[in-house]
Amino acid sequence: MEWKLRLKLDFERDCALIVMNEAQKHFSFSPSELMTRRLAVHEAVTNALKYGGEAALTAVGNGNKMRVEIRQKNKIVFPADPSSFRGTALIRRYARETEISDDGRTLILRFY
Repeated sequence: MEWKLRLKLDFERDCALIVMNEAQKHFSFSPSELMTRRLAVHEAVTNALKYGGEAALTAVGNGNKMRVEIRQKNKIVFPADPSSFRGTALIRRYARETEISDDGRTLILRFY
């Protein structure tokens, strides 16, 4: 692990930007990678804030690999067939892997 970041989520700051700024201190991402990773994290954070109740984010990275976990109070509802440009579709499109924890309260995004 090269870096780690923990944030309590709120609407007052751009947590996706904070995550990507920290990641970029340790690895030089292309503009496209920066944009798509930030978009996926932003959509996941927005969903957690809108539907999850109290939420927190933990991000870790090493080189171009990143793992972002968003833990929320309420269970995650990820539609099986989202329309192509809605938040959950963008998360799935731009994160290399997505997973929901066994208890249904943590969304895990992997980028590499």
